[in-house]
Formats: sequence, structure tokens, C-alpha cells
Amino acid sequence: MTETKPKRVKPDIRAITRLVPPSGNLVQGQSELPIDPRLAAEAAEIIAAGHNHYGGSEGDANLRKAVAEKIAKYNQIEVDPDARPFQLMVTNGGTGALIGITQSYLRGKSALVFEPYYPYHRRILEEFGGKTEAFELDENLGFEKDALLARCKELKDRPDYPLRAIIVCTPANPTGKVMSQTELEAVAEVAKELDLLVISDEVYEHYVTGENPHVPIASLPEMRERTITVNSFSKSWNISGWRLGYCYGKGELIAPINNAANVIYVCPATPLQAALSRVLMADSNYYPNLRDKFDEKRRRFSEGIRELGFDIYDSGSAFYLWARIPADFTDAISFNEMLMEKAGVGMTPGAAFADTDAWDPYVRICIAREDAILDGSLEKLKSVL
Repeated sequence: MTETKPKRVKPDIRAITRLVPPSGNLVQGQSELPIDPRLAAEAAEIIAAGHNHYGGSEGDANLRKAVAEKIAKYNQIEVDPDARPFQLMVTNGGTGALIGITQSYLRGKSALVFEPYYPYHRRILEEFGGKTEAFELDENLGFEKDALLARCKELKDRPDYPLRAIIVCTPANPTGKVMSQTELEAVAEVAKELDLLVISDEVYEHYVTGENPHVPIASLPEMRERTITVNSFSKSWNISGWRLGYCYGKGELIAPINNAANVIYVCPATPLQAALSRVLMADSNYYPNLRDKFDEKRRRFSEGIRELGFDIYDSGSAFYLWARIPADFTDAISFNEMLMEKAGVGMTPGAAFADTDAWDPYVRICIAREDAILDGSLEKLKSVL
């Protein structure tokens, strides 16, 4: 009789977050920094003026124009905010875009993710009738194009849940890895050869600090027509509770997503969109300052935990740290439980982002916190380690 291997129990990120005090919460992937005061003032004024009613499912026209300006400036991609069908739409967070994409393109189909992967890329597909397949990266978080092609061919040719898309997340959640242009070109070549969609999650584009710049895969030759790019304001504007994001691509690709959003969400929050439209591109230094602020957080916190035995992956970005826990420990789940009990500090075990056990000794650390929280957490870690 063949023994059945027990199913791996994945750590629940939100459950862990509830178990750790705010002063030591390095778990949940959201920015807990204060809202920009200009944005708060604009929102208060607009709400008080009574602009609180339904809007179009595609989003506020002024915000779409501002986002198109942002895409042109930072991604060197021209998007026409007035085109019909819509090439760009505001969504209920990046999650809302992913749900619309799944509803439109992935029911009964599958998408490939690179492991370690963002858990909601999997959860959204499985909740809405699709399936996610993981392609494991090597220990340096790299991959071979031939192996990727072989895996995608295998999945595309199967009768159940045939492969329809590759999900690219760069900079990546959880590792922060910034894909090089060579890696993105490899993904693009596979997508073109097998006629696959590419879903490009670029939520962390403004936290790139290393030698590899952020390259939108839609900017590569012949990729605009098969790429749907997803982004969010939750992290970069510290407004995760506002649920504002966007997606863009060829109009024929975006139109079904807008139809799905109209049914599922009706529209994004109208006064919050209007407020963001007024400040999004008002300060040309906003995003460079954001990057520099996080690079300093990354440098200071990395130096502190390296001294405690953590081996930190040089990801090239600065919203998350991806680290191997000290060599005396092999299981990040029990290690994290010990830290929460003895130090009141929590991280996210690597098992939350993987199907295999290769990443069990790793943790994701979210540094989108006030400096006082990071410094206090470091002192508490020192007291235990």
C-alpha cells in the first residue's frame, strides 16, 4: 500500500498578523506609513462637497488621464485614456484587476507563477474557476529558458486546465527580485512561441534600488498586444484600505475585464479616485523620494539582522527583505513562533509562498513601517538572538 504524503500546511499571513503586536509586525505586506497630507486634504474636501455617488466602472476620467501620464513618464509606454474600447481602467486595487482578468480569461484555464509566489495569485484563480501552476526558481531565484518552455508546453497541451497565461511579478512579492531584461525576454519568447497571455504585476516598481532597472514586459517587442499590466496605489501611496489600482493593455484585452468589474464592483470609490487624480503627478520628486526613503530602511535593517545571522538575498528592491534565517535554525515556521513568543516580533515564513519545502528556512520581512517600529523590532530581535 502506497503512503500518501500529507498535504503541506501553509502559514496564514493574516492569521500571523493578528498574533503579533503592531510594534513588532513585519508580517503583512502593506505600507503602514502615514497618508500624504495633500491627498488626505483633497479627499476630505471632495467628500464634504458631496461627490460620493456612482462613477463609471472604468474609473474616474481625470485619474485615468493622470495614470496615463504616469505610465508614459515611468514606463515609456503610451496609453490613450480616451480610447474606446478602454486601454486603461482604474480597478478596486490590484486584486480587483486580477479578479477581472481571471473571470475574463482564466476560468477553466491555468496560469503559471514563479515560486516563491504571491499567494493571492493562486488564491484568486482558484476561487474564480482557474488553476495556478508553480515553476520553481533555483536557489539564486533564477531560471533557465529551456526549462520554462518545456514546463509551459507540458501545461498548454493537457486537456484539463490548459495553460493560458504566465504571471510575471517584478519586483516580486515575496522576494523583491527584480527580473533582468534577459529574464523578461526569455518569458516573452516563451509567451510568443506558445501564444500565451502575460499578466504583469508591477505593484512594487517604485521600490527598485539595484542595478537592474524596472523593465515593463509590455515594452518589449511584440509584447504590448499580449500583456495585461496590473498595478496598485495601495503601497506607494499608503492607502491599502482605499482599494485603488489599475490595469492597462490593448483595448480588446481590457474590455472584458471592464465588463467583469462592472458586475462585481460597479465602480471604484469615486471621491477617493478624484482626490488621487489631483495629486498623483503633482510632485515630480514623489516617486524618487519614495525609493530613496525605502532604500535607507533596507540598508539599516539589513545591516542589523545580518549581525544576527540572517543571510539576506540581494533582491534589487526595497519593500521586502527575503532572508535565510540564522544557520542554527532550519524551519522558519517554528523560528517565527519563537520570535513572536519571546520578542513580540513576527515575519512571514517562506512556506507561505511555496509548494515545495525548499523555501522552509526563509522568511519575508516587510519593512514598510515607521523607523521607530523597525528600530524597536531590531532591538527585540537582538534580545532573543
